[in-house]
Amino acid sequence: MGRRSKKRYKRIQPRVRRLPTRFQCPACGLMTLGIEMKREEGVAIISCSNSGCGLRATINNVPRIYQEVDVYAKFLDRFADGSIEVSYVKGGNEDEMEG
Repeated sequence: MGRRSKKRYKRIQPRVRRLPTRFQCPACGLMTLGIEMKREEGVAIISCSNSGCGLRATINNVPRIYQEVDVYAKFLDRFADGSIEVSYVKGGNEDEMEG
């Protein structure tokens, strides 16, 4: 009769979830919205990298502790209310602005 061997248990490392860097654009619906934070100035620049959409917006007075996710939530609220000025730059050329 044989003995049972001891089982070795692997410790499971918890996964660290990272915050997203790309978000869904409310105008075109694609995951192409990027947010550039200028923490010293308190400004966040939101831009869609889809060449067909070209959405651009700026949010001022952003607290330093805000992350990109927080700015995206604030942008969505203002976009839904219509209280933020949004410009559409077609084809990456900033001279052709349509409102």
